[in-house]
Amino acid sequence: MSLIPPQFIEEVKNVASIVEIIAEYVPLRKRGKNYVGLCPFHQETAPSFTVSEEKQIFYCFGCGVGGNVFTFLMKYKHCSFYEAVEEVAQHYGISLPKGSVSPQEDIYYKKRKNLLTLYQEVAEFYHRYLLQNPEAQKAREYLSKRGIGKDTVVTYLLGYAPSRWDALTNFLQKKELDLSLAVEGGLLAKGERGKIYDRFRARIIFPIFNLKGNVIAFGGRVLDDSLPKYINSPETLIYKKGFNLYGAHVAKQWSQKEEKVLLVEGYFDLLSLHACDIKYAVANLGTALTPPQARILKNLASKVILVYDADPAGQKAAIRSLPILLKEDLDIDILLLPAGDDPDSFVQREGKEAMLLLLQQTQCLLDWYLKQGEKETKKDLNQRYQFIQEALNMVSLIKNPLTQSYYKDKICQLFHIEPSLLLNLNKKSKSSKATSVYQTGRQETFDLEETLPIFERNVVKFLLHYPQYISWFDLDELSSEIKHPQLALLLEKIIKSYQNMGKVDIENLMLELDPSLQRFIARWVLERHKPVDSEEIAHGLLHQIQEKKFKSLLKEIQEAEKKGDWQRLFLLLRQKNKFACNLKKR
Repeated sequence: MSLIPPQFIEEVKNVASIVEIIAEYVPLRKRGKNYVGLCPFHQETAPSFTVSEEKQIFYCFGCGVGGNVFTFLMKYKHCSFYEAVEEVAQHYGISLPKGSVSPQEDIYYKKRKNLLTLYQEVAEFYHRYLLQNPEAQKAREYLSKRGIGKDTVVTYLLGYAPSRWDALTNFLQKKELDLSLAVEGGLLAKGERGKIYDRFRARIIFPIFNLKGNVIAFGGRVLDDSLPKYINSPETLIYKKGFNLYGAHVAKQWSQKEEKVLLVEGYFDLLSLHACDIKYAVANLGTALTPPQARILKNLASKVILVYDADPAGQKAAIRSLPILLKEDLDIDILLLPAGDDPDSFVQREGKEAMLLLLQQTQCLLDWYLKQGEKETKKDLNQRYQFIQEALNMVSLIKNPLTQSYYKDKICQLFHIEPSLLLNLNKKSKSSKATSVYQTGRQETFDLEETLPIFERNVVKFLLHYPQYISWFDLDELSSEIKHPQLALLLEKIIKSYQNMGKVDIENLMLELDPSLQRFIARWVLERHKPVDSEEIAHGLLHQIQEKKFKSLLKEIQEAEKKGDWQRLFLLLRQKNKFACNLKKR
């Protein structure tokens, strides 16, 4: 864990609202004291994701994920603890103190910062070269022929890499920037003899930005048909494939205004649309859509329109995207282009007005998928059966029960199936193809809890809820009975918190424990409890501790008898008689 000063974490924690932060990513509604919503970490149709404003914790009773506001951001955004604290602090206008990371993290964040600086300098170098250098004339003409004007070039910071092998190398040396970092970042390469040279040469350069507008990667395309047509910078500290969408930094302001976002495949698909004043498009650059990318789309708009290539590969990509987008509760349409077209080729041939007209003819992707399936499986009953099961799996991902019911009725009508038969198919489908994330999450959490010794778990859980009974217990005796290391640590924190503050501070407790223990606490705190006689339970637990000690004493007596240790046996028998009297009194 990073060495962020505890007092700073306390400051952030005191002003932060876990409901406010989580509500930016998960729709929540009030239920009693808490807030509930559909869990973002597994598939579900009924909300089991619970957030407590009072305790400042969350827990999903479906998959077992739980923790505090920082844990949520770390899991949802795949970020470090430091980055989670930083985001919450920035949300509330709090500046991070200097020197708030460990030496290792300090190296990491300095390198990350240097890489961002390097990439920005390189992007601007290539951009200036495209706009000003005579060598880039062919590149400017190439872009112009494809309908990409200066406005689009400037907006996306497009550039051109000189044909020389040392143009960028010389620039970086003059700027006194780290060449080894440029090699690691995929901008330069090392030859067999160790000589450094430019990796991108004679190519149009496409800087890739994150949502904040920082350059995090590069793509490069040749002007002719030579191979490879495209090359890309590698994954780095600041760039992971599948976690970003090209053009999202531009689309975010326009997609909110238009209340929709277009998803295309390639650089030029997006750039051609932007040249037509369609500025709410993003591209996943030919890779299969990932859940993190779907979350970016959800943050941009509630409606997504897929504009993929009009070929079998493009249609398959659209279908593969469907379950990922359904899980994010998005409204999903598809725009069917004429055969053989992609957005770029269509705009170049037909122009802006034709594209705007076509965008008015989108259709629901799920409707299109069902119609395609009905058409393609007419002649093969086995294929038809398999498709219906697959379609039911898709429909089960819909979070709105009314919409889900509508599509089940639609499947019955489209495939001429009796509702009772569909119900049986649906049961089979659910049992045979439960979501792996759901199974893994739930199983891991609850199996782990089952491995905890029942008595030890009950004691710790009771004192978490009723710390006022801590004084009833002999703490040395209690500590010796709690042998499970995680439960022993949790008990120690509970006792310390109560002794220092007169209560168990759940928020601070969460900060001090690892994620597995955070999940237990979140679950135990948020699960519903029937009214109980806490005093009676406390007496019962004390009695169990004494019984356990008595059984242990009996074992010692048996061992002393076997060994013939009569002196020890005499002392143990006296203890036994005293113990028995005390147990009767209790």
